Amino acid sequence: MVLVAEEVRTVFDKLLVPLDGTAESAAVLPLARTVARVTGGQIVLARVVAPEAQGTRGARASEARAYLARIADELRADNTRVATVVCQSDAPATEILRQAASTSADLLVMATHGRSGLRRALLGSVTEGVLAHGALPVLLARPGGHRPTRIATLLVPVDGSPGASLALGTAVPFARAANARLVLLQVVVPSAAYLVSDVTGAASLSLDPAWDEEALAGAERYVTGLAARLQRAGLSAEGRAVMGNISETLMGRVSSLIVDGANAVAADLIVMSTHGFTGPVRAVLGSTADEVVRTAHRPVLLVRQR
Repeated sequence: MVLVAEEVRTVFDKLLVPLDGTAESAAVLPLARTVARVTGGQIVLARVVAPEAQGTRGARASEARAYLARIADELRADNTRVATVVCQSDAPATEILRQAASTSADLLVMATHGRSGLRRALLGSVTEGVLAHGALPVLLARPGGHRPTRIATLLVPVDGSPGASLALGTAVPFARAANARLVLLQVVVPSAAYLVSDVTGAASLSLDPAWDEEALAGAERYVTGLAARLQRAGLSAEGRAVMGNISETLMGRVSSLIVDGANAVAADLIVMSTHGFTGPVRAVLGSTADEVVRTAHRPVLLVRQR
């Protein structure tokens, strides 16, 4: 599923952290510092301000530079390597991606709005734009959520797909750098869920309970074997398989089981892949990743699946 002997991804060594001056965006700073401490990476603080009229004194840019300088000084006091950049643009998401390219960043760390329920604008237009049009991994954290001071456990949902391989391929070198344990979780969809969602009339077919038992046993063998391979490569890893019920897994909604799994193992990060589509956030992330980001109180590392 993933090349362990020849890890082709490098550990994150330059983290771009966009800030907008609000406490909400600054909530990701402890997480960014933790990741930088693990990888030995540099944090680049970025602030995008609206263009100022010609002939003005550049008050916005000056205020932004002073704001970033204060935060940079606080981070440097903890021996974190920090750089700052202030730029002017009417298109913050585009400018953030441009700065990511110009600074050679390999990870974006951003905050969500922390909203839930019917207010689906969880990510905000800037974060959504970055996810839709960027290629870099994005680490998302919600204000008030879990703020790890060390990376001890990574939860990686797996299902044998290319996207899951991509997520695991990112998690492996990160876990090695952090000396963290990898928990591989496979959610098994019960056969009844497929029949209930089938509009062809297949729901009239009889179901053998042994089918689900065999599917769960197969998933357990898969994740156990994958974990064993990682263990042979010197990593701490374990595999878990869970069977969802119809309401949880109908239409592919397995997010609650992923969130529950992350809570059960006290995961510091959930590592998942996203779809490489543009448009509404659910199309950008895929429904499962969207639900996990929206409901998990733990940071979620999203890896772009092209």
